[in-house]
Amino acid sequence: MAFKKGDFIVIEYTARIKETGEIIETTSAETARKAKIFSEDKVYEPLLVVLGEGRIVKGLEEALYDLDVGVEKEIEVPPEKAYGARDPRKVRILPLREFRRANIEPRPGKIVEVNGVPATVKSVSGGRVVVDFNHPLAGKTLVYELKVVRKIEEPEEKIKALLHRRMRRIPEEKIKVTMSEDGVVSVEIPEEAFLAEDIQYAKKAAATEIFRYLPWIREVRFIEKHVNPQPAEKPAEKTGEAGEKPEEGEEPSQQPVQGQGVAEAPEDTQEGREPQGS
Repeated sequence: MAFKKGDFIVIEYTARIKETGEIIETTSAETARKAKIFSEDKVYEPLLVVLGEGRIVKGLEEALYDLDVGVEKEIEVPPEKAYGARDPRKVRILPLREFRRANIEPRPGKIVEVNGVPATVKSVSGGRVVVDFNHPLAGKTLVYELKVVRKIEEPEEKIKALLHRRMRRIPEEKIKVTMSEDGVVSVEIPEEAFLAEDIQYAKKAAATEIFRYLPWIREVRFIEKHVNPQPAEKPAEKTGEAGEKPEEGEEPSQQPVQGQGVAEAPEDTQEGREPQGS
C-alpha cells in the first residue's frame, strides 16, 4: 500500500553519515545515548510526517511514498537530496574584533550567527576568524534506517498529532480534542502547559496547520481548565428566626421584625404632602 501526498504517517528513524558511520540524528533515546548524542532538551519519539509538506530531507520524504506500515528499510540519500553540495564561496574570513564587539568568543566548531545567518567557526588565527556558511552536513551522503509506525486516518487523531508536534513536551494522550458537526474544534490541554515557553505561538501555529490540512474546520477553541487541588466544603446556609427559609409551599411570614413595628404616619405628614420629585 503506497502512500500519497497529504497522508499523515508516523515514522521512526536513525540517520548517519555514510563516509564515517557517525550517527547524527535519531528518534530513539537509547540509540542517542549509545551514540553519545543524547540531549535532555530534545524529545525522543516517533516523528509525524505529512507527506508533501517538505519539513524533512527531500530524499527521505520521497522514499516514504513507497513504504508500508510496519516495514523497515535502509535508504541512501545523496547530498543533492539532503543538505546540498558544499559551496566554497560560502567560506569567509572575518576580523576577530567583530565577534568581540558582539561579546562572542569564537572557537573551532562553534555555531555562531553573522547578520542573522548561522555559520560554523573553522579556525581562529592572527586576529582572523574563518567561518563556513555551508550547512554542517552539506556534501554528505546520509543513510537512514527507518520504519513507518502507523498511518493516521481519523480527523481527531490528525488534530492531536498536529498539536503535539507544536507542543512536544505535552504527551499526546493528555491533549483532549472534540469536534462538532459544524466544524468547531475544542482543544483542552493540561494545566502544566499553560505557562510553557512560546505556548501562544504554538497554539497559533497549530491552528493554522489544522485549517490547512482539514479545511472544513472553521474554528479552533483552546480551553483552559483550572482545578482546585483541595476544594473546601461549601458553607452551610445560615438559619434562624430572622433568616429562616419557609417550607416549600408555605407563604413567607408577614410579621414585622420585633422592635421595629409598623405604624401609620401622622395625619399632618400625609395630607398636603408634595409628591416626591415635584
